[in-house]
Amino acid sequence: MSKCSFLIMSSLILVLLLGMGCMSTSPAGRPGKLPQDQTTDTTSINSSQNAGLSNPASVYITYPEFDGGVHAGNVTVTVQVRNFSVVTAAGRPVTPGEGHIICFKDVTPLTDPGLPVKNRTGAVQVSYQTSCTWYNITEGTHTFSVELVNNDDTPLVPAVIDAVDVTAVVPSG
Repeated sequence: MSKCSFLIMSSLILVLLLGMGCMSTSPAGRPGKLPQDQTTDTTSINSSQNAGLSNPASVYITYPEFDGGVHAGNVTVTVQVRNFSVVTAAGRPVTPGEGHIICFKDVTPLTDPGLPVKNRTGAVQVSYQTSCTWYNITEGTHTFSVELVNNDDTPLVPAVIDAVDVTAVVPSG
């Protein structure tokens, strides 16, 4: 697949996610950007009714920047999470307002309610932190996505996702 075709496909996937309402809040700027003055509140979030909350859970990729460039090789994706506690709770029952992050590279996140997200084939990582590192990123355009999930790896409802397209380049010199 050519770089142009891949870029167009990645852009279409992002547009579809936006159209389905799967992206986190999106004020001015890129999809998913959080307002600077939004406060963090991790109390009593019922993840199955995330859409009806005045302060729903949200996730925003802070690095790399949307449409930005990175060096080919190792890329660490960092995120900011609001109104949701990222915890190490593998195997624990679903607890409203807590869970972890699933990171994706060049694949579309799964959003089917009740189905584990990490069963997605392709480049997928589970993270109990607000970052994940991808190794040996090749030169070219890549899409990095993150999704907040419950302790049992099922998506929040509605799904809470952010994505960035970046171009990896080989440093000169």
